[in-house]
Amino acid sequence: MTAKHGPLDPSSRRVVLNFVTAEVVRDVLSELDLDVSIEERPEFYNTALVLLSATACGPNPVQLAALTGLPYSFIAPICRRMIQAELWTHNEVHCDGWYMEHGVLCARCFWLDVLVAEGFVMRKWSEEQGRYCYRCQSDAGRIN
Repeated sequence: MTAKHGPLDPSSRRVVLNFVTAEVVRDVLSELDLDVSIEERPEFYNTALVLLSATACGPNPVQLAALTGLPYSFIAPICRRMIQAELWTHNEVHCDGWYMEHGVLCARCFWLDVLVAEGFVMRKWSEEQGRYCYRCQSDAGRIN
């Protein structure tokens, strides 16, 4: 991965990490200033940590587990949901939707992807509308 100064690289519209460690990813997450702490919502925070880490090491659950220190059993369903939602492939992570003009990070878009990763929101292509549509899961729970 090409290193640049600072975690957010507007020229490529990607999150760029100089040294890919869990601590650096946590720092980037804290820079998003989204009032999420590991104490208040550990699963939500950890899902966000996985999504940011994937921008550095790809969508491989084994590599994500090694980088984040989170269990494979937590990460594998996230990977499956992100691939099912077509936000990831088995080889690539697509995070362009997190960015607005001039590389400004859209926190709302990032957190929407976290909800997809957690299984609370479904993302599907609509032929009728010609775009991806999001819908909340029913009270029955998460998407498996």
